[in-house]
Amino acid sequence: MLTLKEKLYLLKLLKAEKRKAFWGFRKRDEVHDRLVEKLEQMVRNEQINKEHL
Repeated sequence: MLTLKEKLYLLKLLKAEKRKAFWGFRKRDEVHDRLVEKLEQMVRNEQINKEHL
């Protein structure tokens, strides 16, 4: 299982790759977008759960 810090780092890397794709350096991939969405949701859930514990 990934820690919150690891998830945030991966999310940062994936978003940097997305910016490269935006400028035409790479083709956007559906899997990439889904992975970003899932990681964002996991981070939000973990932060909310941390507040309630």
